[in-house]
This record gives sequence, C-alpha cells and structure tokens, in this order.
Amino acid sequence: MIVDALSRYSARRTQLTAAKSSPGEVLEAAGDLMRRSSRVGVEGVEAALRGLGRPQVEAWLKAQKPQSLQPVLLRAAEEAVEVALDGGEESEMWRTSALEGLAARDRAASAAFALAAWEGLHGALDGEGAQLRDRFLSALGTLDSSLRPRARWFIPLNPQRRQERDLLDSAEQDTAWWFSARAGCDDLVATWTGRPQNLTSHLQGCTECRADMADAAPVDAPPRRHLTADDLWRLDMGLLSEDERSRLDAHTARCGECAQAVLALDEGDEAIDEALDMEEGTVGRSARSSRAPVSHRPTSARHPEQREVLDERRDFRVVLVRERQRVRLLVQPLSGRSVTAAVFLSPGRPSLKPTHGPEGIAFDLTSASSTGARSAHLSVQAGGETLDRDFSF
Repeated sequence: MIVDALSRYSARRTQLTAAKSSPGEVLEAAGDLMRRSSRVGVEGVEAALRGLGRPQVEAWLKAQKPQSLQPVLLRAAEEAVEVALDGGEESEMWRTSALEGLAARDRAASAAFALAAWEGLHGALDGEGAQLRDRFLSALGTLDSSLRPRARWFIPLNPQRRQERDLLDSAEQDTAWWFSARAGCDDLVATWTGRPQNLTSHLQGCTECRADMADAAPVDAPPRRHLTADDLWRLDMGLLSEDERSRLDAHTARCGECAQAVLALDEGDEAIDEALDMEEGTVGRSARSSRAPVSHRPTSARHPEQREVLDERRDFRVVLVRERQRVRLLVQPLSGRSVTAAVFLSPGRPSLKPTHGPEGIAFDLTSASSTGARSAHLSVQAGGETLDRDFSF
C-alpha cells in the first residue's frame, strides 16, 4: 500500500511540465512533492515554479474559494461514519469517497506550501496579489479551526490516514490534521455501536476519547424520570404549576415515549370534545362541565410555538423552532444568493436530511431530541459567507 501511494505522488511530477497543466495544478503537484521530499524528492519542482508568472499566480488566487472545502469535508465526515456503521458492501464506496474529501483539503495545503516557495523565488506578492494570498490563507485557517476539533469523525479511515500521514515530511505531519489528528484512536469506533465491556488501554488513557465517551453517555443512556399516570392526570386537569409544566415540557422535548403519551392525551381531548359537540341535552353539558374547558387547560397552550434566532447574517437567518411535539432548525435565505446547509449529530448518529419549503431549509430535530441528544453542529454557506457552529436544542 505504501508503495502504491508513493507511486501516485511520484506520478504527480508529470504535471510540473505538462503543457495542459493549469497554474493551480502545478502548485498542487509541486507542493505534494515538496511536502514529501524525503520520500519522493523535489526534482523539477523549482523549474516548474520559476515558470509560473505573477499574473498567472494572481489569477489563480482570485479564483480560489477555500470555504467550498467545508461542505466537502463535512460530507467526507458523514461518509467516514457510514464506513463504521455500514460494514457491508457499500463501506468501501463510502471509504473511497471520504478519502477523496480529505485529499481535496491536502491539495489545498500543498498549493499553499508551493505558493510560499514561489514567493521565495519571485519575490513576495504585493498590492491586490498580497490581499488575495492573505484571504486564501486566512480562509484555510478558519476552516481548520472549525473542523480540526471534529477530527474524530474521520477515525474509521485511520489505516489510510496513517499511511498518508507517514508519507509526509515530519514537519508537515502535525499540520495536516486531516491525516494526523486522532489517527491513533481506532478503539473509539467500537463505542459508537455499543459500549465495549472492557475499555482498552487506549480508551482509558486517551483524554480526547474519554471526553468523547463522556459527551455521548447522556445520549446512550439518558437518565430520565418518566411521566406517571398522576402527572398526566394533573396535566389534563390543568393542575400543574408553571414550574412543573416547564419541567414536563423539557422532559417531553427529549423523551419520545412521554411525548407520545402527551400527544395521545391531546388527541383524546379532541375526540371527546367532538363527540360532546354532537350530543344534545343535559348529559352532554354535564359531561363537559366535569372537565376543565379545553381553552382553560394547558393542553392547547402546553407547547406553543417558540422561535429563537440563533444567528443572522446578511444572506441568511438561522431560527430554532420549538413546537408542541416537534423541534426544527430553519435556515432562511434573506437575499438572492443560494444557501446550502448541513446539520450533523455526534459520531455514530445519522446526519439530518434537509427539506426545502417556503420558510427555507428545514431540519427536523425531533427524532434526535427523543434519543436524549441536546446539541448538533450546523454548517451554512451563502456566497462567500460561512457559518460553522454548535447549537443546543
């Protein structure tokens, strides 16, 4: 496998002199070789960089959009988790696709490395060229700051990641977090599909793995006190205090079993009221008077829709919507720019699929909250603007 990878990088040398190679391809190929110089050498690199003119480099920089790597890496993260969860015939397909995402980030690192070498040969960029360079490097730094802490998503790819890491020169290995971060944490994968009976020495000694398991513990075994029959009766009769109702709402927001019980209570109220409306005489009126009127009980207002604006930018707004038995995240476009968004739960949990409607891009968090999950990761891109953050629900 190492030999195959070395051959692949050695073959990149042909792009240094190929007539059809673009400036970007030359920079990426040169950087690939320079960052692995101890393995493949740098023959032909300097001549290729000297052949790139300043206008060519500045035009390439102007076309760069490093923020577009964010959805690529997030998709690679989802695919890497599928490798661990699937285990079937499709796992190899997921693995190949995820590794292509990591390779895209590595090519950007190689281009940045070669750009610095180019400046060493031609002199530093100035004016607009310097601004474009700084914007390019700053965008890569922002991307890494947001995604490096989530390198655990790529643990299922560790055998291949370690191989790629070891091909890099020692000075480059730690910087290439997409290959090196959490590259020794293979044992964590077993905790995603079922907690192992005996923790390995790595899981016991790795601070990052222990923190991940501690974060996942409330999801795997959430401590709950389910609603009792008395709780439901007092709720139906409107006898709960405001504090008790708040605690009940918080519990049903994350407990699917109790949420179903409250929903059944609501449906029962509606059926009874409909039946009584069809009856005439004192029996119907007496039966109705024996129950707290629906408008005075908390049933109809027990879960009013609540909207919380989590973030607002020029091109989009992020809104968390809490309804009676539903929690949604909305990403609402505010301009004519196209908006893309993704929501990821913790590793080992499926990502959420968006739906598009008149309010924008919607993610249904209800099923996630019913398992005890309380947070997720949101990524939004609109034009040149990106948002990457965790949020609680």
